[in-house]
Amino acid sequence: MSETNQTKVEPMQCYVPEVNAQAEFLEICNDFTEPREIVREAISNGFDAGAKNVTISAHVDRTTGVDELVLRFHDDGHGMDEPSLKAFFSLAKTTRMQTDERGFKMSGAIGEKGHGTKIYFNSRKITVNTVKDGTMIEAVMENPRAKLRRGEMPVVEFFSRSVDAPNSTTIIVNGYNDNSLGGFGHEALKDYILWFTKFGSCEILVGKTTFQDVVLKLLGLGWTSNDPEQISFGHRFPEEKSDLTSLRKSDKISPLDYFVARWVFPDVPVDDKPGSKIDIVFSLEGDQAKRISNPMLHEKWRSWREGEYNVEDRYGLWLCKDFIPVARKNNWVAERSEWTKYHAFVNSQDLRLTANRSNIDNTPSRDLAAIQKTVERVFKERIRLDRKFQSYQDELEKQQMYKNAEAEEKDFLRRKKEASSKKAATYKGLTLLEPRQEGGVFSIVMQLLAVEPGLFGFSVVDYDTAFGYDLLVTTDTALELNRAALRFVEMKFQLQRDFNHSFRKLSAVICWDTKLANEDAVEDMTGAKRKMKITSPKVDKSLRYQKYMLVSDTESHNIEVFVLKEFLSEHLSCEFRPRSQ
Repeated sequence: MSETNQTKVEPMQCYVPEVNAQAEFLEICNDFTEPREIVREAISNGFDAGAKNVTISAHVDRTTGVDELVLRFHDDGHGMDEPSLKAFFSLAKTTRMQTDERGFKMSGAIGEKGHGTKIYFNSRKITVNTVKDGTMIEAVMENPRAKLRRGEMPVVEFFSRSVDAPNSTTIIVNGYNDNSLGGFGHEALKDYILWFTKFGSCEILVGKTTFQDVVLKLLGLGWTSNDPEQISFGHRFPEEKSDLTSLRKSDKISPLDYFVARWVFPDVPVDDKPGSKIDIVFSLEGDQAKRISNPMLHEKWRSWREGEYNVEDRYGLWLCKDFIPVARKNNWVAERSEWTKYHAFVNSQDLRLTANRSNIDNTPSRDLAAIQKTVERVFKERIRLDRKFQSYQDELEKQQMYKNAEAEEKDFLRRKKEASSKKAATYKGLTLLEPRQEGGVFSIVMQLLAVEPGLFGFSVVDYDTAFGYDLLVTTDTALELNRAALRFVEMKFQLQRDFNHSFRKLSAVICWDTKLANEDAVEDMTGAKRKMKITSPKVDKSLRYQKYMLVSDTESHNIEVFVLKEFLSEHLSCEFRPRSQ
């Protein structure tokens, strides 16, 4: 082939994608939809700098001809050197993010993306004065917001000099957020700090005391004293008061209004995610108890003050990173309006936040699912089954049923109507009523045991229907109690696939009915599984009734299930009929 017929190959070209810096800076600024996030960032920077004292003030300056909002942030942390100062004003240039060779975060720094401080750009002027190890740097950025809107990059002018002064950083922001004053009133700003910044962290309750001595001094708009209010570190919870007997002495009508119970679970391993842990602080609080520790809750009969909110706007279950609340997940632990009683926080350092830290959308769905599964398990097994929670629920049901005379009269008529239509059976002089709930099953069993002690093949040693298993029993009737083999018996209205106790020490289950079929799996609270085996008298001629057993391939004992609806009919010829018959 001649040279003239050969195709000429052009050299490969390369292109490095470019970034419109002005547009990116402006976009990041606009991402911060809550103006007080600038306070959150200032506090986080103070903590990352190792500060022991943080001062925040807001005032209005009228010397420029307009009512200009001025914010001042000061901390006595280790200050900034020139690289740190440049990182402060730059985008995604943080000097605090440290990772190991596998990419895992090593430092405890809150700031890690280099985006947070860009909220300062939403202003007329930024002034920074910082001292680090004898060197002071003064820096000024003029009109950052206006320049970005014109498509220009703002410039930082700075100089440094040697000084004999302690390390510190002071930042003054003039003309912030188009001088909108909303949210910067003293009480509203204090509330925001105690809920949505590092300073309001609940970490002390889980044993993390690194920052417990940090002090914040606050002068919000409208604060009348020349001296700032001094605020101690940590989120505000009401004092625990869960003894209903004592609470009734203070309030006979509504003792639950002042009820407070708290559960704290530090370093809980995350299900399906080895190596990951979460911290859980869960508080169950009555309406008046909340108001004692939270003055920003609105009272119905009062006019609204700046920053006030309703219970449903703030309470529930919050997901946190660095113990700073980010997103509510009330549906993980409650249905309907039940979550308004909860004051709960779940902290996970595995959450991946958006640039402005406003949501958890960057978190992989599998990680979030693992956290949810863990929280639901802890709530179901360690909180809902606790005596304090159960006593609250029982009292709440009573209050809701008998909250006034009219409701009580309606309930009386309802119960009378239901009683007249209820099915009943007779056995050896007993009148047995068809149950509607677990308590009815317990009543039938105890009546039958009074006239037929050996009916179920065990003797009752003790019973407790308020917590845990219902019956403690033994089959060793000839032995002394302290030598007898003891096991549990649990009662259910309807036996289902999920069993909220362990199979390990369970001898039997007594239920009114079950929809489980032969070979259906039943899982206990530990994850152990058994299969339902149903044997008919037609198959085994020795049986007087259809037998249900929860069997295991690995455990030595099986668990008999007495389905009363069938057992009483087949074994005792005890039929339930309408009372009219």
